Amino acid sequence: MGYDLTVQGLLRKRAELAGEVEGLRAQLRTLLSALQNVDAAILIFRPDIELDDLPEGSVPAPFTGFRGEIQRFLLDVMRESADPLNTFELADRIMAKRGIDASDRIHATLIRRRTGYALSKLRKAGKVSSRATGKGAPLQWTLADAH
Repeated sequence: MGYDLTVQGLLRKRAELAGEVEGLRAQLRTLLSALQNVDAAILIFRPDIELDDLPEGSVPAPFTGFRGEIQRFLLDVMRESADPLNTFELADRIMAKRGIDASDRIHATLIRRRTGYALSKLRKAGKVSSRATGKGAPLQWTLADAH
């Protein structure tokens, strides 16, 4: 009887994990289907190729990404937001999406720097604009055509 709270907590945790597992299974099914479609397309052009012999790509660590991935994510977030977002808010959204602990100072600093770099590249390309809100405050960012 004294273990009721413990058992309740374990049951909740089990339900949470089971939900995550089911979500990952669904994601796996989607990825396997996409892989089969790409394999079929390759075989149309090269029927003699051995797909099992092809190298597999690597998955980037949570704090890295594929080329242009951060820029695309930032543009998507800004499109969805009615208000300007500052550099830290955008970095926090990247960390949340990738499951990075924002209280980890090393990774948070790394992601903020990469976010700032990606935003400056987008600004140079004319896709976003920024404005200062105060001395020492992070820049506010919007889509370039939003002004």
